[in-house]
Amino acid sequence: MGMMHLWDTNTAIYYLQQLFPPPAEKFIDGVLKSEQPIITAITEIELLCWKTTTPKDFQVLHSFINDSLVIELEQPIKLKTADIRKKCTASNFLMPL
Repeated sequence: MGMMHLWDTNTAIYYLQQLFPPPAEKFIDGVLKSEQPIITAITEIELLCWKTTTPKDFQVLHSFINDSLVIELEQPIKLKTADIRKKCTASNFLMPL
């Protein structure tokens, strides 16, 4: 099976802190039964900067990172990201009222 879900930092933190509403939590639990979490190196760095409040939180965070497929920032990824960024601006994503 190919990559299906790329986690951003907020998604990971909300999931680890159990802040999602029950339907979302159930959906993510189902996803995790069939696929490994996928994060970028940037998300990994942001998670490692996250201040955990207890040793257990620290352990859960590191377990999540260790269980994840981390996409490193290789040159082709950086170049594609820059290309997309040049073509898309925030105004491209704004919806008219």
